[in-house]
Amino acid sequence: MTAPINGPRGLAREERTDQRPEGYAEGHSVDERHPARVYLDHNASSPVTPTVARELRAFVEGFWGNAGAMHPDGSAARDAIEAARKRVADAIGGAAHEVTFTSGGTESNNWALFGVSGAAPPERRHLVVGRHEHLSVLRSAEELERRGFEVTWLDPKPDGALDVADLDAAVRDDTLLVCVMFANNETGILQPVEHASRLARERGALLFVDAGCGGGKVRVDAGTRGCDLLSVSGHKLHAPKGVGALWVREGVRIAPLVHGCGQQGGLRSGTENTMGAVALGAAMEAYAGRSAAGAVTRGLRETLWEGVAVCAGVASLARARREALWTGIQALGVGAERNGAGPDLPNTLSIWFPGQDALDLQARLGAAGLSVAAQLGAGRSPSHVLVAMGASDERARQSLRFSVGSTTTEPEIQAALDVLARVLEPIPDADRSHDPSPQGRAR
Repeated sequence: MTAPINGPRGLAREERTDQRPEGYAEGHSVDERHPARVYLDHNASSPVTPTVARELRAFVEGFWGNAGAMHPDGSAARDAIEAARKRVADAIGGAAHEVTFTSGGTESNNWALFGVSGAAPPERRHLVVGRHEHLSVLRSAEELERRGFEVTWLDPKPDGALDVADLDAAVRDDTLLVCVMFANNETGILQPVEHASRLARERGALLFVDAGCGGGKVRVDAGTRGCDLLSVSGHKLHAPKGVGALWVREGVRIAPLVHGCGQQGGLRSGTENTMGAVALGAAMEAYAGRSAAGAVTRGLRETLWEGVAVCAGVASLARARREALWTGIQALGVGAERNGAGPDLPNTLSIWFPGQDALDLQARLGAAGLSVAAQLGAGRSPSHVLVAMGASDERARQSLRFSVGSTTTEPEIQAALDVLARVLEPIPDADRSHDPSPQGRAR
């Protein structure tokens, strides 16, 4: 076993630029050749903003030195990476030396579980994981279970959030790691991170928070929320695909996942992706409202929205767009119901369309000019999130996710509703089926 190294440093992995699919306008989600071409899948991936693209382009065109090289070009790359590391740290309320760049959210989540378990003392071999976590967390926990760790699996309540009483009962004196995502990527429901943090502290366990979906939508402050490890994903918050970061609180022991030449303090080997790091730093600075050039967050005050710190303008706009969409869908008379209830991300809607196969409906909407997400797993399996919440397989296979972004406009919401009205047929009241599951009652 590789000896664990205390505290972190940073690295990343490269991928795409800010290029949009052919026909898409710069910084906008409507195809000018087709006015109804609307993108409402921002939780899956968000467009690279012009602000981030400008910084990224400067490094694509003018900086190609290896950060590990001891010459001026290498020094320039190193300086850019360290500046980006500080921007990420400032955005999440941490210190720069606690941030390590990765290739994205999946690597960060894998590293959190395998890294902590690889440095674990022999008396701590127990993990607590919610069944609605991202699959990169679930699959990692399942692998650790195969390697001899014990995992307590928790189902969320029908409203989509973990029950704090279940957490209280699950965390033990031998618990190593508690995994609680910041917000669910399918339903947007916020999770009891602060409660999990207090509980982990009391029992001597660590808390890992996957903030991949929350980043860029609400303020994620690792320090004040009591996290020990926190992951972010670049393409969820207007940076390119292929870059992410793992924040590890100073003093937390974590073993490397990627081995090699010892970059980033020996924690994550591999030639640093300067361009990706710069883009992630710019995106996180903008979302946190600290960038004078950040068009989305410029001049917006911080406020509390349903108990979560957010940029007031961004949250209110996203919430207004989302609620306008939901109101319009209800008016279609197709028997749609929301999945999940309670405090959530201001941009996310998970909706059950009775009698509509999600993949088929997604395809028909796509053909008509609207991009949304079908909440299905590999091989058309029902959403593991909705099933964990108590939904029937039928309901889970008939649900779509709509997620608006910071660039979504009122005309786009109306265009989306126009597409839905063309594709869906109203369901007579007498013919509407109702899901008998507990989740069927959550609105």
